[in-house]
Amino acid sequence: MANNKFENRVFGAVLVKSVVANYNADFTGSPRTLPNGVVYATDKALKYCIRNYLKGDDKNIIFYTTRYKRENMQPLDIDETYIELFGKYPIFVKDFNKADKKGKTNIQKEIEKEAYSEYSIKEQKDDYLILSKENEKNIIFIDSDDKKRKIVLKNIFRSIDIRLFGATYASQEKVKINGKEQKITFSVHGNVQITHGLNIYAENNIFTEDIVSPFRNSNESSDDSQQTTIGNQTVLEEGHYLHNFTINPKNSEELVKLIDNQGYLTTDDIKEFQEAINRGVSYLDSASKIGVENEFSIFVTLNNNERIQLPSFTTLIKVESQLDSFKRKLDLSELKILLNEDGIKDKIEKVEIYIDTTKLDYDDEIFDIEKVCIKSIVSDKELKKCQK
Repeated sequence: MANNKFENRVFGAVLVKSVVANYNADFTGSPRTLPNGVVYATDKALKYCIRNYLKGDDKNIIFYTTRYKRENMQPLDIDETYIELFGKYPIFVKDFNKADKKGKTNIQKEIEKEAYSEYSIKEQKDDYLILSKENEKNIIFIDSDDKKRKIVLKNIFRSIDIRLFGATYASQEKVKINGKEQKITFSVHGNVQITHGLNIYAENNIFTEDIVSPFRNSNESSDDSQQTTIGNQTVLEEGHYLHNFTINPKNSEELVKLIDNQGYLTTDDIKEFQEAINRGVSYLDSASKIGVENEFSIFVTLNNNERIQLPSFTTLIKVESQLDSFKRKLDLSELKILLNEDGIKDKIEKVEIYIDTTKLDYDDEIFDIEKVCIKSIVSDKELKKCQK
């Protein structure tokens, strides 16, 4: 692998517009609200959209997404998901290289079993052996049970969503360490952390509308068993959800070192994340999500090894209505002051802003942010020549 390790810290935010739609429902089907009535969305709602977008590229492995058994449509558990993606857990062979009187080792006896008759040896070392078969996942045999955890960790780090968001991996697969049997578990600190999204628009108007089903109620004792049924859906009239996010590649650094630095965050990962967070919400079409779209994002990349901590952008970004336009006004004036402040601007490598100009108006003062590059969130076209 080429050394394209991503090492900079990033502070950012993404704005999601929802018009007569439901970006993130609670378990009653209504948009989620805080006790004070402000509408919000969980970080999981945005992560779902990002994963769904990344899943569209066949080269990406997405671990945390629902998969189903072909025979009965039952969702896979975490171990079944691992096997589906990476093959069987590594198989421990006791006294791996010990030979019998005829000179045949235990690993030779193992791979001669009927179950592996159609496999061939792909790679063999003193402490492990890999079998391969066309259109099947490799099977790994190991000489020590405690090596299983490292192999599993290395495999799950092949998943881009785990390199980005981390994971709590709780397997039922067991391994024997120092004579004691333990389940394989990991807690991977995500390099990308996303906050809940708060509606920063002044209004939080939620309403419910009736909808008609084309089918009657199949319960014969019901009052509407002889006619089509009426249901309802609850939506937000208009909202602009602001999620903050940070990227810190050092979050997973210690675990990555344990697997020979395989699984670090790459510049390609960041490019894909940037594209997915800019387009993933708009990309996800469903009855409740139609009308929910990406409209703005900002990425503030610090110089390498900078440890400055920027504040949340939630109170520094505003969206306001305009009397003479259906478009809303994006106000970044307070954010501009922060990013141009002495002691901060010299620690910033670049500022990238993406805007949907069909939904948002803005003042030209945003072009005064130092080291800024402003592009269309739809086409990536530069709205003005980027600063260097």
